[in-house]
Amino acid sequence: MSDNATAQPPLPDLTRILTGPPGKVLLPLVALLALIILNYFSLPGGGSLSLMLTGLMLGAATVIVWTARFVVGLLRSDGRSGLRRHWVRWACAPLMGVAVLGLVYADLPFTARFALSESSLEQVARTVASGGESAQHDDHWAGLYPLTSIERIDGGARFLVSDTGFLDHYGFAWSPGGEPPDESHTGYTHIRGPWYVWESRF
Repeated sequence: MSDNATAQPPLPDLTRILTGPPGKVLLPLVALLALIILNYFSLPGGGSLSLMLTGLMLGAATVIVWTARFVVGLLRSDGRSGLRRHWVRWACAPLMGVAVLGLVYADLPFTARFALSESSLEQVARTVASGGESAQHDDHWAGLYPLTSIERIDGGARFLVSDTGFLDHYGFAWSPGGEPPDESHTGYTHIRGPWYVWESRF
């Protein structure tokens, strides 16, 4: 058998890879990062520390890879033609980043998730406040939130959301009679109507 028959195919040209537009790996990575960030800011008090660290690592890796490839493409004449030809693919990552920052700045992730879950949360709160089914005190989902530590309070109910905060934990309080009374290691921030963000401090 000849050497040519057993020869391995040539490796991809590194320059071609570096000057090529973002594609099957980088763009899905940016989309995943966007989802992680939006999910983090849709939770009361923010998501867990592990979620934040994962987002930071993915964000740093994405910025480094995209910037390096863009700079290489910009400095080479054969790369600049590719930048012009595939400008939509090059623009996708920055545009997604700007869109996510805008949504977070406007607090839309939290507002939208809470609005979609409000009726389910209120159903749980009313049942608990009226001393209803004991099963309501078990951990379960209400709307788009995984609830835990569900308990009755004076004139209402409150529950933590799983995987929020680091040392402190966050959830919601439903109190039609006004802000719940202050307690040790507890804080409330009004959302609207009878709803408050409940902070259970370490």
